[in-house]
Amino acid sequence: MLEELLRPETVNINLESEDKDEVFEEMTELFVASCPGLDRSEVLDSLFEREKKMSTGIIPGIAIPHAITAKIKKPICAVGISKEGIDYEALDGKPVHIIFMFLFPADDTALHLNILKRLALMFGVPDFYKSLMDKTSCAQVVQAIVQAEESL
Repeated sequence: MLEELLRPETVNINLESEDKDEVFEEMTELFVASCPGLDRSEVLDSLFEREKKMSTGIIPGIAIPHAITAKIKKPICAVGISKEGIDYEALDGKPVHIIFMFLFPADDTALHLNILKRLALMFGVPDFYKSLMDKTSCAQVVQAIVQAEESL
């Protein structure tokens, strides 16, 4: 499932952002570059609106910001890794190092929930987090995620 959503060009293994607002801006650029029809402002507004409800920094070291938009027909995903960590206002109060950002179409709630569930299961696998942090290329990150999902 995630294999269909991930491409090396929507992965950034060297995030420069220091806080949540900056990382939303930085990662939205990955969406806009890969999906030319997306409106940057609309994407950001959707992400910030969802984030107001509750922080998506729910797994230690990991955030999964996501939003719904009518502008897409299928989900899209971007992955970002920060070696230094990002002040994300996570539930545990600690920095976030890995971010999975999703945009979901408005008409497919079941798929939306299934993707989030599979991702949570993957992060329950020992060493998956460390494995992603150790990758040195975007293609390696995609490959590690695909392999982890296949092993579920």
